Amino acid sequence: DDGGRFLRLRLATHFLTSQIERYRLENQGPLLFRAGEIFRAITRGSFERLGTGYAKDDSPLLVGIRRGSEVTVEGMSEGTRDQLYLALRLAALELHLAESEPMPLILDDLLASFDDERADAVLQVLLDLSRRTQVFLFTHHKHLVELCERRGGAAVKMHELTASNPATLASP
Repeated sequence: DDGGRFLRLRLATHFLTSQIERYRLENQGPLLFRAGEIFRAITRGSFERLGTGYAKDDSPLLVGIRRGSEVTVEGMSEGTRDQLYLALRLAALELHLAESEPMPLILDDLLASFDDERADAVLQVLLDLSRRTQVFLFTHHKHLVELCERRGGAAVKMHELTASNPATLASP
């Protein structure tokens, strides 16, 4: 009967889809896995992790997983895309640090477009990273300086560049 055949095909499709997803989760590369952890942290859990999806032509693409659903990069807001790219860069740096000599991370006004909640989450990730390498964060936003001081406490060293101390100013 057609109803029974349809039901068997739907169950087989569901089983195959769930097995493919399980395989993807178990075999994600360390970069994607770590970037997903960082992305979850800096989006304050708005996204659970990163994964790979497939375009209509079956080419793989990066997706964020939100409440069990895949969100393509194009489907994310500009701010969330910035956070995704930051998570990918920080995960790549961490993998590099695991196998190589530490190198300083220099960030210029990285948090200027983030709300305070997500900026604070990024600061925690950077503070954790600072245990393995130097992290320099330049900003001219007073509220970000205050966030850094609250988040990092004694671990954060502030240096104010002023016109009265031209030796510390970079040339334009």
